[in-house]
Amino acid sequence: MISKLVLPPGAFRLLLAAAVLVSHLSRWNFGVLAVLLFFFLSGYWVSRIWTDKFAGNEIGRFYASRYFRIIPLYLIVMLAAAWATGAAVQPKHLALLGLDTFRGDIIGVAWSLDIELQFYIVLPLLMMVGLGAPRWVNAAIIMLVAVAGWFVAERFGIRTVAQYLPAFALGVFTQTASWDPGRRAAFISAGAFVAFTAILALIPGSGVFQNVDPATRMIDFHIVCFFWMLPLVPYVAHSLGQPSDQVDRHLGNLSYPLYLVHFPTIMLIKAQMEMTPVAKLAAIAISIVLSLALYFLIDRPVDRLRVKLFERRAAPKPSQAQA
Repeated sequence: MISKLVLPPGAFRLLLAAAVLVSHLSRWNFGVLAVLLFFFLSGYWVSRIWTDKFAGNEIGRFYASRYFRIIPLYLIVMLAAAWATGAAVQPKHLALLGLDTFRGDIIGVAWSLDIELQFYIVLPLLMMVGLGAPRWVNAAIIMLVAVAGWFVAERFGIRTVAQYLPAFALGVFTQTASWDPGRRAAFISAGAFVAFTAILALIPGSGVFQNVDPATRMIDFHIVCFFWMLPLVPYVAHSLGQPSDQVDRHLGNLSYPLYLVHFPTIMLIKAQMEMTPVAKLAAIAISIVLSLALYFLIDRPVDRLRVKLFERRAAPKPSQAQA
């Protein structure tokens, strides 16, 4: 029975999307934490896709595939939200890249999609530079890049993937090193995460609760969330090694439309009525229904076309064919 406490990867992704939704409806401020864990998972899966489906050298097809994985559903939700709220759609909303810097996010969560796209751009370089270098050297370089990224963000307001590179890089390392810490380590990891969460909740101004004034924080809450996620990393790494059937894959894929639609849904309901418990339950129910409709009617057909166009398995390199 206790073994079922380690979720398979698809169910865990859906849990993260649900955590972001609940965060926007409660005092708990764990939405950013969930997004950073998404970044970790993205580092794992996208580096695996880069290696397995593009043979590590077909950059153009890789970029096209990843861009069209995110953009179609995002544009549909963003344009629908703009129509419903009367928001003006600008070129930055259509391009998505750079939106976290330029601000004006119509759906409230697109900043993370901007960072995700930037990660896709730098991943091939990250994979090539990391080959052959000692892990401690890679870790030092990544941390220096992150520090520089936060300096640029605070000084010039330019927000980039550099700030979040350690979270992505942990996922890349988990994949390239085939790291699975094992079930025992996963349970210890989950326990350590719960204990650390309790400690953070007791620290005034930590940001774990929504009512903390950002001006009073000594450190950006996104940085706090990176350290908050670290105790849970072994659990997530072990989850990635669990069997994933077709149902679990559907659950994982459903996390994306749920992530996109929930915040505009909450904002539209909030504009019409007080956010009572009944209104919050309505927001959850409507978000789920919209997510399912988008997933089966739009996301799946579009994604099958994307895979057909861009993700045919790459032919092995000569050295691989001869091995």
